[in-house]
Amino acid sequence: MSPESLDITVVGHGARTYPPEQCTLSLTVRTDGRTAETASEPAQQLVRELTQLVEPLYNSDGGPIDRWSVDQVRHSRNRPFNQDGEQLPYVYQAEASVNVQFSQLDLVDAFVYAASALDGVSIDHFDWDLTESSRISHTLAVRELAVQDAVSKAEAYASSLGRTRVHAVAVADPGLLPGIGAHGAADSSPRMFAAKSTPAGFALKPEDITITASVHARFEAS
Repeated sequence: MSPESLDITVVGHGARTYPPEQCTLSLTVRTDGRTAETASEPAQQLVRELTQLVEPLYNSDGGPIDRWSVDQVRHSRNRPFNQDGEQLPYVYQAEASVNVQFSQLDLVDAFVYAASALDGVSIDHFDWDLTESSRISHTLAVRELAVQDAVSKAEAYASSLGRTRVHAVAVADPGLLPGIGAHGAADSSPRMFAAKSTPAGFALKPEDITITASVHARFEAS
């Protein structure tokens, strides 16, 4: 660094918001009974009914459902107590988890309505997201915004001190530039909309997904 140059260090930020492109529903089948069989049989039936809802919509290449899974029915039991503290006979539970990924979002609400109408099926949450390719390209664009913001800040600082030229000498992810902490780290995680049930006429309104990025940069101004 020449005697006339000035060292300027800044943090640049970038952010953009995008509409979601896919939605993964997490559902739970849960039934109980006085015996393992009376708990398991209705759970197995509910899994079959959910499968009948999914299969006509499943197409791994074009959707509207492009991925789904169901685990095996799990069994458990417990002995509850009554209000007098007396232990009652065993109650048996059967439970299975189902995940359904939609690539056509206009069909999600109809599926949720049909699934939630099944007694013993609950909608645990909605995971709104971008496709992998979109997330990669959008993240690159937001990182470019963060770099542009860093350059603008450095130019503004330099101008306020009577300097007319700046050039970058170091650019790094937060925490990787010596002498600077990791404040302002990037966060590109999707937001989530959660609901336990969906009454008739309910229209899903997914939240947009905001991708943010930060960059640390060091400049010389002259």
